Amino acid sequence: MAIMGRSGNPAKRALQDAALARARAKEAASLIRATFYCDESGYTGANWADADQPVFVHGGWLVVNSARGGILDEMLALRERFGLIGGELKWAKVARRRNSSAIYRNLFELMLKHGALPFFFVMDKDFLLAAKTVETFFDPAYNRHLDPGFTGAYEEKKQLAEELLPAKEILAEFATMHREGVVPPRERVGALAEMIAEWFELGGTQWVAETQRDYSDHELDDLRSEFGATNSMRSTTGHSLPGLMQLLEGFMRPRAIALRILHDNLTRFDDLIEFVQRLLRPPGPMDSMKLGNGSFYFSMPTVTGFDLVDSKSEPLVQLADLLCGFVRTVFTKVKNGEELDDDELAICSDIAMVHVEYYCWDANMPEAMWESFATQGWAELRRRFGS
Repeated sequence: MAIMGRSGNPAKRALQDAALARARAKEAASLIRATFYCDESGYTGANWADADQPVFVHGGWLVVNSARGGILDEMLALRERFGLIGGELKWAKVARRRNSSAIYRNLFELMLKHGALPFFFVMDKDFLLAAKTVETFFDPAYNRHLDPGFTGAYEEKKQLAEELLPAKEILAEFATMHREGVVPPRERVGALAEMIAEWFELGGTQWVAETQRDYSDHELDDLRSEFGATNSMRSTTGHSLPGLMQLLEGFMRPRAIALRILHDNLTRFDDLIEFVQRLLRPPGPMDSMKLGNGSFYFSMPTVTGFDLVDSKSEPLVQLADLLCGFVRTVFTKVKNGEELDDDELAICSDIAMVHVEYYCWDANMPEAMWESFATQGWAELRRRFGS
């Protein structure tokens, strides 16, 4: 029996197949081949309350393959100019220089000149703790006081996280339970729910407080199981990598890009890597859904591969390390209210510009940090370009 859409005549079918092969070859030839070089900075595993590393950044550079040679040549020249010859290029090494931001500004502008785009995800760990507390205790699956539709109430949840941010005792207890990685006793979870109720009660939102009272034993058992997740899913990487993949897919879908991802080595993340690999498939009938102002994708047909590499042997992954380290340094300063120097401001203005133009980065951070960054980044843009 002939396959639907193909001729039953073998000769005619051969002609059809040859035409299809030519069409696919032409389509493949028209694709832009690119690589995303990826790393992270500020990783503290499941310890989200590490005061020495309050910000985590995961990201890198999307580079058209034809630009790679020119980037490497100019990168080598800059290394010679700034005395960075020999060994692996790491932000931890560059950051010790007095002119670290000037060095990085040259490297950053080099990448932009060659059409490379920075993609990254920023996480303020205090805000991440507050958001994770809300996701856990305000989940309709465990909390009968909440309508099932509250699962998608992202703006309301964000507001609750903002209100929890000053609750240091609550966040410290949640952080400890999260770091331990074991299912805590029912009484301990119930006590934390009561602390949350009292906090919102003091803040004058009685209805929110009431959602955290009168849990049944069954609900508490379901809720406390959330704390027994795998190590990778309790890490910042377990949350940032899926978000980063969504940013990439959202950028590539309207464009003829075939992307390979090269990520610095990840150890003990087998389940997360398996999750990513499952995304690399052709789109299905239900391939995306609207989420806020954007879309959430269930597949990544534009990605041709996801591979782990040793950064020592891949210079552009080293540039991803520099990007993440620099961005982490800047957002830590923003978080702490510290002044940025002229080179940092210049890069921030470019970062602000590409965010609006390409939506190539995003962040989980409180509104105050967004406003502080935007104020500095856009003010520098106006100063530089007079608009």
